Amino acid sequence: DEDCKEDHGHGGGHEAGHSGGHSGGHGGAAAGHGAGHGHGKKEASRHDNRVNSFSIVREGEIHPRKLSMWMQMLGQLPKDKGTIFRIKAILAVKGHPFKHVFHAVMDVSDEDDAGPWAEGEKRVCKIVFIGKSMDQAFLRKTFEDAFSD
Repeated sequence: DEDCKEDHGHGGGHEAGHSGGHSGGHGGAAAGHGAGHGHGKKEASRHDNRVNSFSIVREGEIHPRKLSMWMQMLGQLPKDKGTIFRIKAILAVKGHPFKHVFHAVMDVSDEDDAGPWAEGEKRVCKIVFIGKSMDQAFLRKTFEDAFSD
């Protein structure tokens, strides 16, 4: 209804790929809106707005020894730097002809090589973090530090 002044609870904050565990929307048809976004009082969101994601895209090759130390640091991230739930990365590692794929969910991680970098292909590192109360400035700086010799 275009004259309605009530909050329908159409909260944003859903990042791409955010799909699991919501079973059909917020509010349900019984709340007064067939599409599941009922009229009425604004309800407390069941989503924690401290949970978010961010990515870093950085041209160049990461130093292998520093990458290893950085990943170890991420596994022991101090509480004041946030909680990382998930990481996905495709990395250009110095001296390595293959794209290096890394992913982690909580304290379980896996690394593998994908295909080789093509002749003349720009070496770019891409990493995505999903977590809670993450210190983005800290994570960005420590990632950037792994590129220096």
